[in-house]
Amino acid sequence: MDQLAALVSVLRGPTAGELLRLVLEPADVAPSAWKLEQVYARPGAEASALYHVETPGMLLTLVISTASLTDQDREAMGAVRAESAQGTVHIWAHPVDPELPGLLVVEAGAEVEAGAEHSGSGTLEERLSRLLGEQCSLTELRRLVLRPLRRAVYRAVVSSVRGERVLYLKVVKPAKMPGLLQRHRCSMLIPSAADAGDGILVIPEAPGRSLTHHLYRPAPSTATSGPAHHHEPAPHIHPKTITSALDSLMPHTLELPARESPAQRHRSLEPGAIGAGADPQRVRELGDGIAAKLSTTPGPVVPTHGDFHPANLFLDEPASTAKALIDADTVGPGYRVDDLATMLGHLITLPSFDRAAYCAVPDLARRFLAHCLSEHDSEDLRARTAAVLLSLLPGAESSDQQEHYLRWAEALTGPLSPADLLR
Repeated sequence: MDQLAALVSVLRGPTAGELLRLVLEPADVAPSAWKLEQVYARPGAEASALYHVETPGMLLTLVISTASLTDQDREAMGAVRAESAQGTVHIWAHPVDPELPGLLVVEAGAEVEAGAEHSGSGTLEERLSRLLGEQCSLTELRRLVLRPLRRAVYRAVVSSVRGERVLYLKVVKPAKMPGLLQRHRCSMLIPSAADAGDGILVIPEAPGRSLTHHLYRPAPSTATSGPAHHHEPAPHIHPKTITSALDSLMPHTLELPARESPAQRHRSLEPGAIGAGADPQRVRELGDGIAAKLSTTPGPVVPTHGDFHPANLFLDEPASTAKALIDADTVGPGYRVDDLATMLGHLITLPSFDRAAYCAVPDLARRFLAHCLSEHDSEDLRARTAAVLLSLLPGAESSDQQEHYLRWAEALTGPLSPADLLR
């Protein structure tokens, strides 16, 4: 096991609890319970984990990361350095983050003390009021995503004389803001975005409903003595409706920096999967299978979304027209087949969350695969889809779900035909 995989194992195991107690002891706080939310391992970079820690009278969110920090960083953040046999880690309390200064503004509504001349200075409400051109108040704020050192996403409800509206706030490294604003201008389907300062990107709510929402059909709740209830059928979605969203990406997308797809970096994904508990031999054999099937000429370089999955594609109510593409962070030049593999890989994962509610997904996956194979090589598409599943494996919520991802990835690189795979 290499160092990254070993460190990921530490972040997932009981040693993490000892580290959490270590950071709280100087404050005379004893954790009564702790829970790992997620581990985020970046191949070739740091691994970070998010924990919810219960203490008498309060609930804390703590981060343990392999990121390198200077003495000055640690002092400014109140971070603690800890050594283990697997390497050095740092521990700090959210919403402090060495790369995401906007977290403090969003979570605490803190005034920006330094650089008051910055056009984005002030509380979150003041910043949103300036961007919207009218006085508004924040009536609801809910965190949806937190990836330490990388990004956070919040759903905000603001109220003004014009009523209530929903905004999404994405907190990123401030240096990334110009590139993100440029990516949001690459398609008419990508919602507009504005800079609120300190790496806070403000995005209006997208029109329509996500593809995930269209496909999710839970059975209605009913009393045990009531009549049997069935799942409402999901709409019949044509694969062309899905791929039409990619056609909306404009030619100037090709001027942006390229991003490596999971297929291009699949070998570097293996340590994260092993550290998450997957069998090392199976993971390495999967990597060999992906390498054997990947094409070196998968097609021309075209505008791509880079993270084209069901939650990022919004359709109208009949699910017949693409209405929005969200999460434009990865928009840039690439291969169309990688976007298609990302969509197919995520479709494959959905039944592992709720097989009955996503019962319509296998049929859509079959039809989507057949549509893709009319223009793309079968083995190459299968290998790229397997690489997507490998990239998702560390985020699996259970051992059963992890097995679902791994088993499907192995099948995609195996001898079965595409038709057999999705029966």
